[in-house]
Amino acid sequence: MTTASNVLWGALAIGVVTGMRSMLAPAMVGGALAERADIAGADEPARTLASSRVRQYVIPLAVGELLGDKLPFAPDRTIAPSMLVRALSGGVSAAALAGARRQPRLLPALIGATAACVAARVAIDLRRRYASDAWLNAGLGLAEDCMAVSLANAGLHRALRER
Repeated sequence: MTTASNVLWGALAIGVVTGMRSMLAPAMVGGALAERADIAGADEPARTLASSRVRQYVIPLAVGELLGDKLPFAPDRTIAPSMLVRALSGGVSAAALAGARRQPRLLPALIGATAACVAARVAIDLRRRYASDAWLNAGLGLAEDCMAVSLANAGLHRALRER
């Protein structure tokens, strides 16, 4: 596989993760990029997400979202403001991945934003269908967290590998 196709697959994975947890993708992308030695030569979105200043805000937001999602009064992830944040988060995170690999950013950003919106809708529909009480909803939310972290790791590994 080429670097470009790896970046596109990574953008898709990161977009889906953003649909499930809007702040998890930028936190994980930023952390993965911060560990790379060649980030200094990357473009602005990649350097910004990898910066310690941005990560000091994004990581607590991601942790708060992971905890707050299980609460019965958590806001609906498919309302317009939430979808806008998810689309922006998915697009910026995917663009940062592409920029770190010195690839064009527009297509990965569009893939990340679109995947975030679709995944948000699918994930909440599945949870609503199967969560009949608060405990089951929390359990499904925890399973969703595990899937999101696993998918983010797989997408990052694919997008950032050398070949």
